Amino acid sequence: MRVLLLDTAFAAAPLYDALTAQGHDVWTVGNRPADVLAKKAGIRWIYEDYSKQKEIAAHARRLSIERAVPGCTDVSMETHVALALAPLLTDSLYVNRCLTNKAEFRALCVALDLAAPKVLSPRDFPMQGRFICKPVDGFSGRGITIFDGNDNEAIASAWATAIAESPSATALIETCVSGDLYSCSAFIEGHRVRSAFYVREGASCHPFAVDTSYIVSDFPSDAARILEEALRKISVALGLRAGLLHIQFILEDGQPFIIEAARRCPGDLYGLLVEYSSGFPYAAEYASYFLGLRSARPIMQRRFVLRHTVASVSGVIYGGLRLGIPLVVRAFIPLQVTGQELTARQGTRAGVLFCEFESYHQLQCAYDEFLARRVYELS
Repeated sequence: MRVLLLDTAFAAAPLYDALTAQGHDVWTVGNRPADVLAKKAGIRWIYEDYSKQKEIAAHARRLSIERAVPGCTDVSMETHVALALAPLLTDSLYVNRCLTNKAEFRALCVALDLAAPKVLSPRDFPMQGRFICKPVDGFSGRGITIFDGNDNEAIASAWATAIAESPSATALIETCVSGDLYSCSAFIEGHRVRSAFYVREGASCHPFAVDTSYIVSDFPSDAARILEEALRKISVALGLRAGLLHIQFILEDGQPFIIEAARRCPGDLYGLLVEYSSGFPYAAEYASYFLGLRSARPIMQRRFVLRHTVASVSGVIYGGLRLGIPLVVRAFIPLQVTGQELTARQGTRAGVLFCEFESYHQLQCAYDEFLARRVYELS
């Protein structure tokens, strides 16, 4: 099958590898010649901004592309939906907007009576409490501020910051839910969860950008039932096609509060964390739904793997990674060469590190050490 992968960045490399391993004729598209998949694809790389939907459609016709697979960005999913090469396998533009636009997704949560932060208007302030302001179409934690509801100056600053980072100049204010951040990456068929992975997520550099995570072995069963029923409700209400539904949520006193949802592949090699930890072929499974194929259920395993995006709290010239404790490194995917500047708070990242441990307890302890930034130094 001739397939167009709408991404050339490192995070989409597992998708490319899975598709080529299955024997597909894989083309990639992106406007950065230095990207890994621009180079790996060679003559099958299309030099084009994949947000330009008309141009991508023209390339697809010219090359007789049979299927398209979105990568790890919201833009790639928007273009995939607009292409509609296989309408029976593709959500509508309306459905995609309901999931990716934070304001519309909040309205959906209200309509379905799902536990989620409550939306407020700037006119509701001042009021007692802590609140969060974010762009409705932002990403990677950009433009997000937590503020005191009685501080008018802080409210105005938070709103301006969010608007500045929003492509549509639109912001959202919500109640601030306290608790631990998780994600649920679920593959749904017939509006039911076929496979699901619960992942603990933390941040050590930027408070709103995840950089450390692992698959949870002891996620509370009651919370899992609540969340998977929420996934079913979302799927039924929107008439979702079979495939991935990825949810971020905060667990507060055993109750999951849904933060956001996506149908695209998560970034920073999230799928490799699942594959290394469980043996589940995440990238191949994700891509299969866009091709109209179904993969066989794999033999699952359990390994104790942690994923960490290597970055610096403050600006530094990257000279290498020096470990302060012994680690079993499963993989390290470099994103910078030595001599480059690592800007603060994940402005640039040195690489993605996967470490393996002998027990779940060791994994949890290592997670805490990474979040406390006691594992390595960058210089």
